[in-house]
Amino acid sequence: MPDDWGRQLAEFAKSLVVLPRLIDAVEPERLHRAPATGEWSAHVVVCHLVLDEMNTAMILRLILTQDRPSLVAIDADNVLCDTRFAPLYPDTATALGVWRVLREDNVRLCGSVSPVDLERLGRAFWKTEGRVSFREHVVSRGRHDAAHIDQIRSALAR
Repeated sequence: MPDDWGRQLAEFAKSLVVLPRLIDAVEPERLHRAPATGEWSAHVVVCHLVLDEMNTAMILRLILTQDRPSLVAIDADNVLCDTRFAPLYPDTATALGVWRVLREDNVRLCGSVSPVDLERLGRAFWKTEGRVSFREHVVSRGRHDAAHIDQIRSALAR
């Protein structure tokens, strides 16, 4: 039976299977179609996940290598994803490929940490308590993925 961290890491890694299955074989026009004005298409959601995974790579490494680092995030308020970053990817498969490489690398990093590393802290401007541990950040990314996977399902269902 896996310990808590084993289960949490499995949840973090689960998107590597779920996300590709969700968008494989979906027509490009459908992936790029926004479900409603002001809502993100499935393509933009995947591009957001790419940017978030870049942030996760940086945040986790800062926590592991510095003493209580101030953590930062690219496009933390999500105002530029649709207009600045999503257009960098000509198709959803390209964006998904970038996300997959980043996530696999982050999972590999997470598999290498010690119990002490899991509790290392960073100063997080987005958290009410002003701090986040390595473990907490990884767990939050699993929840973040789940919410956006649901968002993609909803966008594709319309």
